[in-house]
Formats: sequence, C-alpha cells, structure tokens
Amino acid sequence: MGSNALPARYLTIGRQLAHLLGASLQDAPAESLRELARAYDPSAQESRINAEVFLFYKYLLVQTCVGVFPESETDRVVAGFFAALNERAEGLDFNAERQAAMESLWLLRAGQFDDPFGQDRVQFLGVSNALHWKRTIFQFCQNVHEMDDPPDIWAGADGPSQQASRSVTETLDHMVSAVGEMKRLHFHGAR
Repeated sequence: MGSNALPARYLTIGRQLAHLLGASLQDAPAESLRELARAYDPSAQESRINAEVFLFYKYLLVQTCVGVFPESETDRVVAGFFAALNERAEGLDFNAERQAAMESLWLLRAGQFDDPFGQDRVQFLGVSNALHWKRTIFQFCQNVHEMDDPPDIWAGADGPSQQASRSVTETLDHMVSAVGEMKRLHFHGAR
C-alpha cells in the first residue's frame, strides 16, 4: 500500500511514529545496544552496528503498535509508519536495488526477532525484577555478527548486556506510553 493510497490519518500517525523512532535512536538506551554490539564484536563496523540498532528499534516499535493500537487499525497504522519511513528515505537517493535489499533485510530481521521476542515477552509479563529480553538481545548480537561459538553475553554482574536489558525495557515503556497517547488522540477509546 503506497502512501498515495493510504488515508491521510494513517500517514499522519506514521509520521509521528517515524519521529518517535528517530528520537528513540538518539537516546541513551540505543547507545547501550551500540556498546553491547561493540563488546560482542569489537571488529564490527559502526555502520553495521547503527543499521542493526535501527532495525531492532523499528521492530520494537512495530510490536508496540501491534500491542497498543486497535487490532482493526494495526495494519493501516503500520503501513502509515512504513510510508513515512519511505518518505524520509526518498531524500537519501537510494536506487531500486538498494531499496529492495533494505526491504529484504527488514523482512529477514523481523522474522529472526519474532520467536525470541515472543518468548521474552511472555517471561517479561510473568517475572518481575529479572533480566529481560535475553533471547531478543542475543539475536540482535547475532545479527551484528553471526558466530557459531558466541561469547556468553550474560556473564558478569553488570556488563553491557545487563544494561541493554534494562534499556530495552525502558525503550518499550517509552514507546508504549507514546503510542498509547497516539491511540488516545486518534482513536478515542477504540479497543
């Protein structure tokens, strides 16, 4: 669904979501993921790390939309979000091949995150005061650099992975709050 076929309401929401994503990428929690990626693979290029953080946060925001917006509106809201991201990408002058590669990578990453995120979400809802998002964060690290014998990122008492765990929770809390406000403003009590 292109932005021309998308009702203006959803493109407006999508632009707000794109702004939220951009702001979230500038916050300290995103930096904690970058630090974890550097600790996990010191040879990783910053461009690769930044791309993986972007895809991870995009995934978190899509999952937030799925969990907060009315089910009947979710597909159009997410389409509006993607249309708004495409608007921003138009200024970057990507050719069709590059755009197709980016879309393919997004679909791959979203598929890779689905199972770990679903399992972690169940644990998050069921256990308080624990390190959360372990599977999802490990998948993020593997996306930065896939290793057959990866290091134990959870070793130690307060390393980069523990900070990343707290940061993902903080980011999701912020996203849920902001998206909840968007829902209230745009869908007036819809469930």
